[in-house]
Amino acid sequence: MENFEAARQYWLRMDSPQEERLSTPDADGALVREVAKGSEEAIAILYERHGGLIYRFSLSLSRDSSVAEEITQEVFLALMKQSSRFDPSRAELSTWLCGIARKMIWKQFKRQKRWQPIEARDEGETMTLEDDPGVTLSRNEVVSLVRRKVDDLAPHFREVVILCELEEMTYESAAVVLGVPIGTVRSRLHRAKAQLARTLHAAHKILKEQQAR
Repeated sequence: MENFEAARQYWLRMDSPQEERLSTPDADGALVREVAKGSEEAIAILYERHGGLIYRFSLSLSRDSSVAEEITQEVFLALMKQSSRFDPSRAELSTWLCGIARKMIWKQFKRQKRWQPIEARDEGETMTLEDDPGVTLSRNEVVSLVRRKVDDLAPHFREVVILCELEEMTYESAAVVLGVPIGTVRSRLHRAKAQLARTLHAAHKILKEQQAR
């Protein structure tokens, strides 16, 4: 799965400000308390720390940059209005914010009838890279392929890959965001990675054949 790891590292380097990575639960909790008092500086700092994560998550799930921008703004407006609801003993702020973003996105999915049952695209015969003997791939193209295939996953599978693999959330935090038991997170992730693995196996085989020529 080295190609998947390369894709994950590439993802983590994208749109990920240093301030976001320096965030700590205690610091975030103190800033949320300041937000509750009306501090514009505190909300600006939290936006700098977590705005990138919320935008990436929203973009990856919605596959629409305008929706991602709107959701990101709405999430931080919700934080300003509902800061008293945040309980640092139950979840980190980034987890809580992702949960808000997810609910907003799924509401849009349902309004637009874009949501799909979990089983909708889970199985069935699909064309693989090995079906086309003329395909050639560079390593950068493999990374790009992984990202496209993540986009092709059904939403329930896509969101768990985004959270656990690309954003490196723990299963516990992902369970809070998704509102499901940890066992469900593990199950969905396993099935999603199985789908991605089939694509990666084919891509890796093509790369090895190219190197052997």
